[in-house]
Amino acid sequence: MKKLIAILLAALMLLSIVACGEKTPDDEPVNVPYANAEELLNIILTKYNESADEMTQIGVNGGNIFNFETCKFGEPAKFVALDNEDYNFHLGYPVADIAKIDDAASMYHGLNANVFTCYAVHFANKADVDAMVDVLKDNISARQWECGHPEKLFIVKAPGNYLVVVWGVVTSGGVAELVADSVVANVEGATLEAEVDLL
Repeated sequence: MKKLIAILLAALMLLSIVACGEKTPDDEPVNVPYANAEELLNIILTKYNESADEMTQIGVNGGNIFNFETCKFGEPAKFVALDNEDYNFHLGYPVADIAKIDDAASMYHGLNANVFTCYAVHFANKADVDAMVDVLKDNISARQWECGHPEKLFIVKAPGNYLVVVWGVVTSGGVAELVADSVVANVEGATLEAEVDLL
């Protein structure tokens, strides 16, 4: 009897060890070729320009134009806010939700950010990625635009808890839609979550 109980206890202990060691798909680490939002945007820009023709290749500046010391010319840059309102003013990211992100980077048309703007944000909590798609759609759609009006907004989910947001012109040489398509095509596992007419 004691032997049978010992065998049963050993079997139960083995099962509990196996159960504790199993991971759900949400727990699996994501192997992505970028370590932060700036690297993700650099991949997006490089891949896009490699496949674009001469007329649709883009040159960008990056970062927060209010924080000039952190800007980069000709490439994306980490978005370093001087105050929380910078997120809403430049990125259309709501101030109320800033605590959900721990990294951001941007790239934009050098002469007019409404012609083309693209940014990436990283979320500490995976659940916030999906929840923020509609929030961003509503917040950006409600903006009062100055110096021209972008035609479309695209929101793409990228592996590793990132959202990539693109807005701008899509007609007459506009590249916003081409860049959004390129993100989905060139970032493995990326999915288009929203496409919104802004006009």
